[in-house]
Amino acid sequence: MHRGHQKKQDGCAHGHVNVSTKKLKKKEEEEEGNQLKMASSVLRRLSKAPCCPMVSSFLNCPRLPTSLLTALPSRCKFSQDSNDTTTEDTSKLPLNLEGKTIQELLDDAVTDKSEGPKEKDLTEQKRRTRKDPRKSTILLFPGQGAQFVGMARSLLDYPHVEDIFTRAKDILGYDILQLCLNGPQEELNKTVHCQPAVFLTSLAAVERLREDNPMAVETCVAAAGFSVGEYAALVFSGALSFEEALYVVKERAAAMQRASEEAPSGLLSVMGRPQTKFPQLCHDARIYCREVHHMEDPVCSIANYLYPQARVIGGNKECLPYIRKNGKKYGLARMKPVPVSGAFHTSLMQSAQDATHKALREVDIEVPVINVHSNVDASSYQNPHQMRRLLTQQVTSPVRWEQLMHVLYERPQGQEFPDTFEVGPGSQLGAVLSRCNMKARKEYQKVSCGEEDDYTNVQATAND
Repeated sequence: MHRGHQKKQDGCAHGHVNVSTKKLKKKEEEEEGNQLKMASSVLRRLSKAPCCPMVSSFLNCPRLPTSLLTALPSRCKFSQDSNDTTTEDTSKLPLNLEGKTIQELLDDAVTDKSEGPKEKDLTEQKRRTRKDPRKSTILLFPGQGAQFVGMARSLLDYPHVEDIFTRAKDILGYDILQLCLNGPQEELNKTVHCQPAVFLTSLAAVERLREDNPMAVETCVAAAGFSVGEYAALVFSGALSFEEALYVVKERAAAMQRASEEAPSGLLSVMGRPQTKFPQLCHDARIYCREVHHMEDPVCSIANYLYPQARVIGGNKECLPYIRKNGKKYGLARMKPVPVSGAFHTSLMQSAQDATHKALREVDIEVPVINVHSNVDASSYQNPHQMRRLLTQQVTSPVRWEQLMHVLYERPQGQEFPDTFEVGPGSQLGAVLSRCNMKARKEYQKVSCGEEDDYTNVQATAND
């Protein structure tokens, strides 16, 4: 009995060992599979993000021109994907982006998750740690209205710039570089042309900045773009590939051109006083159009918030003369038409919003590696769903640039400001910054795109 019992016990022990061994082997296989998935995910992220030439050659990625692979710092830490759809504002400088080498990224990807904090904790930890603002930069990308004939001419000698325009020619179907260099101005001013032209020239200006001042690119912690300039900021941040961003810009510009032709409209730059009631002014202009022009549903609303008391009002062409004639009664000190073809960022662009939404659904979007702030609510982009939603809304929503400047630059008294670079044609955003925050403006620099750049004044935002 004792021997039989002992043999049975031995058999049970042996069985337990076999089961444990199988479980351990299965666990190891699962861990190895997870590690491979994580490494593959990192490689996919790297293949879509514009990073350094070393990564470009390593991945042999055909999607992006070499130029844009150098736009971001060569040492950059890729943001964690987030399922959080919040658009909460932040009044501080964006999260710390202390860089890691590509090898460190790959090493992290094959490390057991149990050895470090959870993904959510890592994101929170990055938000708590911020870079020294004296050693960081912010890039601002201009929008439509900054264009001028001859822009990009001074950029052609910089590495990779011609490649940007060569790739663009294949996507757009025409030689936009020749239009930028030689005009004519009336063709360049057309929405369908000037939006991609400003987008491309801005990315070319990034190449000049990278060549002349590489630290300005490597230490960038945040970016923002005015209207179409937001797409250049998203390419720089790695959220959109060059080709796919240009595709969306092309579709967006064409749709906005069509919307402008369907309903004649325009923009009026106005400067008010503290007592000026802009909503009342727009309301009365709509009443005027209903009563005098018998319009059923006229549009007149704020299209841009530029800086304190400075607004751009957009609407049907019948509404704007009322404002120009009666503006002083509402406290307006200055009024000037904006040389564009339509009431952008108003409800008159609804058809263009639909086309933009369709185009955005056709492209891949990633979480930016630096903070990029939305024109719609000044929040920083957190996830692809939020980005598609806000980029779609942007077409018919006012550009809240004044609010965005406060989010980027408000800080406690005595705290240093980062260096700010305007990358793209014109210097209008620097002029606006001086009205929003003079201390931040002292750290501003312009990346020139041509001889006329410093003297261009084709957009209302430059009217100081």
